[in-house]
Amino acid sequence: MRLKLNAPYMITFILLLLVMMELHEIVHITVGRLICGCWGTRDFNVWELCSTCRHESLSWMATLSGPIMSFALMWLGMFWLESTNLNKAALGFALIFSNIPFGRITTVMMGGGDEMVVTKFFLKDNFSRTEMIMVGTALVLLFGVPPIIKAYRVLTNNRAWLYIIAFLTLPLLFLLVYTLIGLNTLLAKGFLAAPWIMGSPLFITLHTALAVILLGICFRNLFSFNR
Repeated sequence: MRLKLNAPYMITFILLLLVMMELHEIVHITVGRLICGCWGTRDFNVWELCSTCRHESLSWMATLSGPIMSFALMWLGMFWLESTNLNKAALGFALIFSNIPFGRITTVMMGGGDEMVVTKFFLKDNFSRTEMIMVGTALVLLFGVPPIIKAYRVLTNNRAWLYIIAFLTLPLLFLLVYTLIGLNTLLAKGFLAAPWIMGSPLFITLHTALAVILLGICFRNLFSFNR
């Protein structure tokens, strides 16, 4: 598969990236709702169980659900890369990198992220912080690296490794600047911050709806670079 990147493709990929990030958070808060019977609070990337939750000991299930979904989509994308249907293979490539595997891996390496929260919950005080980071890192590498390797192997572009590095790092940088800093700053200042559907602030719901609509309009652009 040979990448032919253009502006419509990159815009559509960014929309997919935003939708995948929100899907990750929706899985978190939905499992939290099932555990507690009420919606918790959240912003664009941080969520909490509702304050009246009586089953906080099960919070690890809500925490783990997000990474499970993200890694499952990466592996689905990896298997789609095997398809003789180039459109399906193209979507597989986009699924892998729109679920930010590099972000999942590096966050754990720095001692943070959903995976580390769950690792700490189960290992408790039996391991040092460094040991827990090593365990968590080994797990995310186990699930995160195979899709990346597969994506590299299917590319026929010259210097394919540069494309892989770009897709690993640039989406993550975009999310850090646009979403985690930009959008969360607006939300923290009270912009459309009132809880609405699924306990999410109205701002998040409207932003997600717009991203989904635009993605639906532009979706075919994800296939254009195969031609």
